[in-house]
Amino acid sequence: MSEEMSGKTICINYDGPALEAGEMAVADLAPALLAFGKLFEEANRVINGEKSQVSVRVKAFNEGSFEVYLHLVQGFFAHACDLLSGNGASALSNLWTFLGATGSIGGGLFGLLQFARGRKVKKAVVLRDGNVSLEFPPDSLSTEGDTIVVPVQLAELYRDVRVRKAIADTVKPLGRNGITNLSLRPAGTAKDTAPVHITKPDLPSFSVPETDDNKIIDMESTAAFSIVSLSFNEDGKWKLNDGQNVVWASIEDQEFLDEVDRNEISFAKGDILVCKVLVQQWQTDGGLRSETKILKVMQHRSAARQINLPFEEN
Repeated sequence: MSEEMSGKTICINYDGPALEAGEMAVADLAPALLAFGKLFEEANRVINGEKSQVSVRVKAFNEGSFEVYLHLVQGFFAHACDLLSGNGASALSNLWTFLGATGSIGGGLFGLLQFARGRKVKKAVVLRDGNVSLEFPPDSLSTEGDTIVVPVQLAELYRDVRVRKAIADTVKPLGRNGITNLSLRPAGTAKDTAPVHITKPDLPSFSVPETDDNKIIDMESTAAFSIVSLSFNEDGKWKLNDGQNVVWASIEDQEFLDEVDRNEISFAKGDILVCKVLVQQWQTDGGLRSETKILKVMQHRSAARQINLPFEEN
């Protein structure tokens, strides 16, 4: 199976009084370049799919303000090219278009974020032609709110958390004193024709919005746990073991807790609790989050075991 490769070069320009000598602090440049690499990789995932990969390479630096040329190389299997857009070059062009480097569709993702000005989408509607209408609430610049129609691919970039984090990091140098502008343009074009132009006042528009955790598991079951120790963590959770893993669980059975407080129940190492359990899991920005709740302690089995005798009734 053959693999096709295609490439394009983009010019990134940071400008401002602090960069007139054509020098930029490594502490500012390195994270920004890594962020651009991450942005193109994540945007490529959203637009062109998992089977398409893009790598970003630094080609050259230009003096006067501060310019760096990044060469994007995209490779993926030929059948994936046919499925997505016909060939590698057009797939990479699509990626550029939706990020905004060609100046079309309202400046792409960079332009859409500037248009949104940090506002959350009030209403989103998928139109019959496949595009998406995004309605934004009023703010100090628009007393009646704003509506914009964008391609569904651009809407997907806008709502992808990893893409939003990466693009926010590309503009971070504008938060430094003396760095006032960022522009993005295809290599070989004049600086004053750059389709993407970000200024220091635009920074709030690129902040990453908070996202709600998505609950993916909410399941009740019956399970047995051994008591690892009677110590509690700072959340008041018990340290238990399900036979494979240590589990920190909150005890929701108030009747059982009251009996423990009254010393009506004593525990020894290896005791078993047979419980009605609620396991909940959420997908978060940081990964998977889990919680275990003991809803009801159904049985307390002592660790002391006895040999069964065949007793018979007299």
